[in-house]
Amino acid sequence: MERHREVSKQKCSTERKERKERKEKSDDARKKERMSWRLIVEDERGDINDLADAFIKNFHNQLKIQHEESFKRFQDMIARGV
Repeated sequence: MERHREVSKQKCSTERKERKERKEKSDDARKKERMSWRLIVEDERGDINDLADAFIKNFHNQLKIQHEESFKRFQDMIARGV
């Protein structure tokens, strides 16, 4: 009976060590996955920044066009009134 308990304890400690090693490996895999995800996100941020810059530039150009059209309509209105 005593021998059975001793073998059982050894088996449990071996299983715990194996579980711990598997957990450490899975933790390393998760860390690598997170790092690769961060790299992808950083790359996408560069693309997002370029897209945002293009959007802002386009928006600014549209405002400029609207302002010019509005000013032209104003001048036409003044010319008709004179």
